[in-house]
Amino acid sequence: MLYGSLPINGQYYQRSIPDTLDLAERARLALNGLGGTIDAAMGTNYFFIVYANNRPYMCHHLSDNEIDPKLTGCFPMMRIMSGDRLYEDVEALHRSAVLSRIRDNFYWNLYEPQKPWKHRDTFYTDQIYKDVRPEDVTSVFSDGRIMRALVEWMDLDGRPDWGRLAGELAEGLRQIAIYKDDYAYYPDGGYGGAFNYPRKSGWLHTGEPVSEVEGAEGTVVGYFGNEIQGLSKWYTASQDRRALDLAGRLARFTMRPAFWGGTPHPEKREALLNRMPERLPDPAGVAGHELGHWYTHFHARAIALRGLLEYGMVAGDDRALDFARKAYEFSTTVGLAKTGFIDCYPAVNDCMEGCALGDLIGLGIRLSDSGMGDYWDDVDACVRNQLAESQLLDAAQLARIVDASPAYGADHYGWPAYPVYDRQGLYENVIEKSLGLFGSQLWPTSIPEPYIMQCCTGNAVNGLYYAWEGSLREDGATASVNLLLNRAGRLVDVDSWLPYEGKVEVTNKNAARIQVRIPGWVRLQEAAFYVDENPWTPGFAGRFAIFDGIKPGSLLRVVFPVKEYEASYTAGYRTRFEQTYTLKFRGSTVVDISERDTRPTSYHLYQRDHLKTGGPAPVRQVTRFAADKLIRNW
Repeated sequence: MLYGSLPINGQYYQRSIPDTLDLAERARLALNGLGGTIDAAMGTNYFFIVYANNRPYMCHHLSDNEIDPKLTGCFPMMRIMSGDRLYEDVEALHRSAVLSRIRDNFYWNLYEPQKPWKHRDTFYTDQIYKDVRPEDVTSVFSDGRIMRALVEWMDLDGRPDWGRLAGELAEGLRQIAIYKDDYAYYPDGGYGGAFNYPRKSGWLHTGEPVSEVEGAEGTVVGYFGNEIQGLSKWYTASQDRRALDLAGRLARFTMRPAFWGGTPHPEKREALLNRMPERLPDPAGVAGHELGHWYTHFHARAIALRGLLEYGMVAGDDRALDFARKAYEFSTTVGLAKTGFIDCYPAVNDCMEGCALGDLIGLGIRLSDSGMGDYWDDVDACVRNQLAESQLLDAAQLARIVDASPAYGADHYGWPAYPVYDRQGLYENVIEKSLGLFGSQLWPTSIPEPYIMQCCTGNAVNGLYYAWEGSLREDGATASVNLLLNRAGRLVDVDSWLPYEGKVEVTNKNAARIQVRIPGWVRLQEAAFYVDENPWTPGFAGRFAIFDGIKPGSLLRVVFPVKEYEASYTAGYRTRFEQTYTLKFRGSTVVDISERDTRPTSYHLYQRDHLKTGGPAPVRQVTRFAADKLIRNW
């Protein structure tokens, strides 16, 4: 069955807006990369895109199937933001191919011997992928991820197929879970990829994981977060109490002390390089295993935390909510938090995975939604800095990297990713087709020898949507502006001059109440408010200025000074990667950073000389799109 594009309707109109960060435009660019890196003939993505080679290439890989559910969920989000219809035909073919793999209550990686990369270890070593037999397998991680997408699509059109398929997946996850005491788990069954269930053989063993580094990439809990989140969302949509019960059991397993706490041992080099670091105890008096402290692979931990947070919100589980909050707050201390840079592998390398961008933004917004705190300033800093900078938009830089790179063989990056099978690789127009996607291994000032793993694409592109959706919430006749970013809405339009000027304008279309959150770096007494050029005194609730009785067609303006300052932050503290960076800010926007990576094979970040001095923001003409329906249950 060809499912086609989802019904995304809305209003298009022309506007002149400040030429500042516009997430709708970033979504248009992301659509270019998403559609350009789908192999429509095979109905799957090219998992690897490599630029640091004198002949850049895209490459199919064992992970294609696992990542497809992420990517098919990205297309409608980008269209809601931008209204762009680029690659609609590719999206329809891809979605149909992905959904065709859902059979008998599971999303299968179908055994296809004519595509040997699907069943051969082309990533890391036998630590991760075991002997492969000629049968289909399902990854419980992917079952949870496609369930999340199905529930999101229910928000848009309520098609019965979405609920039917989500319910089948929930039933499948119940069938193969291992139940013990008050919790449940899935074993790393010793077959194919991590936590894979063979269709004919069943679990090859059902042993309970007891250490976080047992799983692939040094994580166990990372393979449980999607299931917890998907089951919780499905419960919200269906009131299936069995789904919520399983989500709770998996959540209690995920919070077990064996998987949390401790700090990486900086001297165990061999273990560190294998990304399975030995850990030291937390500081005296700190029970890190009870607080969600982690010592390896932030992205994997964040997947689990997203699940715990969603379950806590749905079930009213205070323990899960508090665990997610404490873990998030700890995570923002690891790296350069004022930029949204999190060191994902402390003591292993000084790097952030692009995957973690979506996680970090999602956690900050959902924690704020849950009432566990106000984390909008964290989200704003990440969006304006690490998220914005990590989207690969500079074709000239990528071309320069290609020209500066030698021809690498099969062992580049330490794994045999180079295309070796017929139809596995693509070499034509790689830069043009992939522009708009996100780098995978990010440093504070660069992306060295850049490449893309599409898992990072899926999460970081989701991060664009999370930030865009969260920046303006419209409920009934109330518009709440949470982030001062350019944004079109049903009730209001938001135009932001940041970071050039401390000015934001909200055009009222049909809101009875408008709430504007003033950033934490602005002193409330220094902000001035106007409606149709007349001074206005709003009410306040925390950081929110509240405007009632603003007539349709009126213009609300908020003006404040933009704080400029310089600060130093250290990444990789007390590891062999320790480095202190000096950052210059205008508000929450980094306008300069040093020391820089100037190597010709690196993609250089924060090329922002035009933002250093402030002054009037340039203006541009755009076609804005205000969607009739949004995905809120993301």
